Amino acid sequence: MEIGVVLVVCLFLVVAGLVGSVIPGLPGTPLYLVAMLIARFCGDVEMSNLELFVIFILVAATFAVDFFLPMWTTKKFGGTKAGVYGSIVGLLAGLFLPIPIPGASIICMFLGAIIGEYIAGQSNDVAVKSGMGNLIGFIVATTVKFVLGVYCGWRLISFGLDLFSN
Repeated sequence: MEIGVVLVVCLFLVVAGLVGSVIPGLPGTPLYLVAMLIARFCGDVEMSNLELFVIFILVAATFAVDFFLPMWTTKKFGGTKAGVYGSIVGLLAGLFLPIPIPGASIICMFLGAIIGEYIAGQSNDVAVKSGMGNLIGFIVATTVKFVLGVYCGWRLISFGLDLFSN
């Protein structure tokens, strides 16, 4: 396959991954890995096996960060399991809202943590802190995923620039 076509397809996958990294519920980081694998094995892009392995490890690590960090920060901010469960319910509710509102799943996740704490009988202070902890965890996890995608995109662009400058 033509190397230029391969790089365009790979860049498209990385851009889709960037979108998926910001919108909860959509796959983001797996698309980065797929793009880099396609570039390496179908596009004959010069990428060491070590770099590919490190990207694989980073993608796996982002799954852990994405899953555990919001729960950890919720608890660090004084939240309980009820806040964590509420944020999960809120996230799912936000994904399936009939009206497409930008950031709906993030807002619903935040509100879900607060509502979960209220249902568990926590005070206003604990409930809001729980929601803030969840929101901060989500923002940090999203930033980590996004940075990995920017790196993958930068590598693909640099491959293309090197290829077409020669």
